Amino acid sequence: MKIDKQLPVVTPVDPQGRRQTVVRERPLEPSRQPAVVAEQPAARARKNSRSSGYGLQLNRQLSAMQSADSYLADLTGRLDQLKLSLSRQLTSSKGEERQVLRQTIDNLNRLLEQRSERSAGSLDANLRLSLNEPARSRFSLPGLESLEALQVAGRETLIIKAGRQQSEPRVVALEEGLNAEQLLRRFNNALMPVGIRAELNAEGDLRFSSREADWKRLQGGIQVQGEGRLFEGGQFTQLHPREERLLNLDGNSRLDNFQSQRQMLDEVVQALDRIALLRDQLAQRQQEIREFLAQQSDQDEQEWAQEYARSVFGLMHKAASSYAAVTQAVVAQANLNRFAVVSLLS
Repeated sequence: MKIDKQLPVVTPVDPQGRRQTVVRERPLEPSRQPAVVAEQPAARARKNSRSSGYGLQLNRQLSAMQSADSYLADLTGRLDQLKLSLSRQLTSSKGEERQVLRQTIDNLNRLLEQRSERSAGSLDANLRLSLNEPARSRFSLPGLESLEALQVAGRETLIIKAGRQQSEPRVVALEEGLNAEQLLRRFNNALMPVGIRAELNAEGDLRFSSREADWKRLQGGIQVQGEGRLFEGGQFTQLHPREERLLNLDGNSRLDNFQSQRQMLDEVVQALDRIALLRDQLAQRQQEIREFLAQQSDQDEQEWAQEYARSVFGLMHKAASSYAAVTQAVVAQANLNRFAVVSLLS
């Protein structure tokens, strides 16, 4: 770190004008000296390794959030266009307005399909941010949505086939009186080996999730066989999972009547509000990470300066030294910056 402010000139003390006092060092005990020398570099290495790893993780999160924010900005623009087109369609019955509306929906759907790639895998279909693990697809299964229905169904064994490539079915044993935690544990113990996780949504309903890469495999259907209470016994029932998405835009079926168009407009407005809130949270989080990384960088500079000073004066301390020698060393290093040292040692 370069010192811009010039230090006052210090006149070296004439070694002949005063009596030199030779400071004799007291030798360290042989049994302790090696331990101190070995311990400090090891501790510094562990600290630097932890700091470097944490900084790398934060930089990756920062990059993912920047990608997500860029995608959300483009999505906001397309949703604003759809909002305008829907408003015009609701106040006009012209055929050309409907054609423009369908084209706007098609463009928006293409952008929604690019979500995973454009957001670096940090946004799921509900536009929930996921930085510590890959984004997951959340879905419901007909007949397995109500937690209360499962609790009162009584004793029943469910045999589940998840996807066509599953080699062996999974078994979930249900009993009457199981609480929510016990039910989730039994489903997770059976389904997590095939990449499915059971969880409760905000309303307390049973939902399932999988990595988006596995979701494509599960879209073909999930088969369940029961014992006659929840599902038929003796044969498998085909279940078609329904994915939860923030926007479900089907221009062909939802533009037929005024009520469907009005409902779509309400969904677009809600999506815009949610995206605006998410972008505010992203901006705040990015600012916190930048400030933390800048603070860590300043601390690294301070640690480097302290370590450099300790090493220099440690070398001087090993030999017979004097006040004059220390003074001259301080004056000589007053304008010495880090880059000059690196250049000399390179």
